[in-house]
Amino acid sequence: MKKMIFFTLAVVISLIGATYRWGDFAHSIGLIRTGGGEVKHPPLFKNGRGSYILRGSYTLLVTATVISPYRGDVKVVLEGEPKIASRLYLSSPVVDLGLKRCPHLKGDTLYDLDPGDRIALWVLMNHDNIMGKYNLAFYDAETKRSVLNVPIIFKGKGDAKDAGKHHS
Repeated sequence: MKKMIFFTLAVVISLIGATYRWGDFAHSIGLIRTGGGEVKHPPLFKNGRGSYILRGSYTLLVTATVISPYRGDVKVVLEGEPKIASRLYLSSPVVDLGLKRCPHLKGDTLYDLDPGDRIALWVLMNHDNIMGKYNLAFYDAETKRSVLNVPIIFKGKGDAKDAGKHHS
């Protein structure tokens, strides 16, 4: 009987948790290319819905695949006014078994990207009461040419009429 109660309680908690969405998180999928990248959908953040733990804190996960023939190092820059304090983190294996070569992040630059590589870049942005459009720009470190642009949209609390067109 105790097992059944515990199982039922775990299912109820999981279902409630699955329906809840943090207000500060968005995901965008892109392709890194020599002639300029492509993003599937721009992320949308609703102003005033920052992290419940850190007010004014927003998290963006950008996953991207490197398309041949691009190869090199990429500088990542958050563009827009007013400036937003941000930090970058690259997901990497917890235990690297050496089965797959992994690019690495130092400061604001991704090093050693090769065709077929997949990256998961976390961007933590901190700013209270922000609205407008920003751009997470990926530039080839050597040529300074754009290889991917991820537009980021911050909307006001009640301004969600275009929310269906963006991913949040």
